[in-house]
Amino acid sequence: MKRLRVALKVILRFILINLIFFLLTSPVVVLFGPFENIKRSVVGAILTSRHPHYITWLLSEEKIAAIVGNKGATEARQDLFHINRPKNDDLLRLMHIKGARFVGYLLEVRDPTRVKVATARDLHEKGDTVSTIAINNNAIAAINAGGFDDPQGTGTGRLPYGVIVHEGKFLVGGDIQGKVDVVGLTREGVLVAGKYTVEEMKKMHLAEAVTFGPPLILNGQKMITQGDGGWGVAPRTAIGQRRDGTILMLVIDGRQPGYSLGATLLDIQNILYEQGAYVAANLDGGSSTTMFYNGKVINKPCDMLGERMVPTAFIVK
Repeated sequence: MKRLRVALKVILRFILINLIFFLLTSPVVVLFGPFENIKRSVVGAILTSRHPHYITWLLSEEKIAAIVGNKGATEARQDLFHINRPKNDDLLRLMHIKGARFVGYLLEVRDPTRVKVATARDLHEKGDTVSTIAINNNAIAAINAGGFDDPQGTGTGRLPYGVIVHEGKFLVGGDIQGKVDVVGLTREGVLVAGKYTVEEMKKMHLAEAVTFGPPLILNGQKMITQGDGGWGVAPRTAIGQRRDGTILMLVIDGRQPGYSLGATLLDIQNILYEQGAYVAANLDGGSSTTMFYNGKVINKPCDMLGERMVPTAFIVK
């Protein structure tokens, strides 16, 4: 019996030492080892998490850029198109999306003019959850939309960046100089994605818009043609549009082993392309990824506290 106890102690000590060694060396192996796909996924996931600055402690900006690679052709120009759509078509259709490592939802909205930008009630003070924004605006559906700065990782969604446009008025960013990433809709309901100046947005009669990206599909062409988009595997939110005007709202759950790990930018590009998107763009993802439909959140946000507070949402009136 004594020999057995001694043997067990030796085995436990051996396991503990190897576990500590693994925990100490695995980050080094992942970040500096030869496994490029794993390295790209890990670095991309950290960059799109609440704490992207962590990776800059270990890698230079040049090295990060070399690892994540192509993030999509954000400088490509979109040709606006005319929509021939049935009037008063209120059809909404919800689809379940399933891939090898992820699950999610796709909502079809036949009438694009029903899609609006809505904001947290106390914008600049704090954000609201997507469900709260939807309920406050009597929306039947909603997804999270634009990005925000979160320097302390608190997740309160109170510092939106770029532009926020609603009903043709710039709620945020009307004085920005130069081009800014835009995802929005003209007053005719055409989805717009890319980099534009405020003056260009006004000339396009942009009615609803937020800042995020990159574009995934423009003029019917895929923008990510090399690699996986460079942002790793994570929860994703995206929006697209078919030539007939139908809006496609996509959410993919992630960071939940055994349920859904998440998707790359390439994954969501391919999903929307296969669904007939003529234009599409990535929206804020990670802990922000949320879809509200018919009075409840239907996906599974990865934050331990549930829905994350955000400044903006694309809602369906």
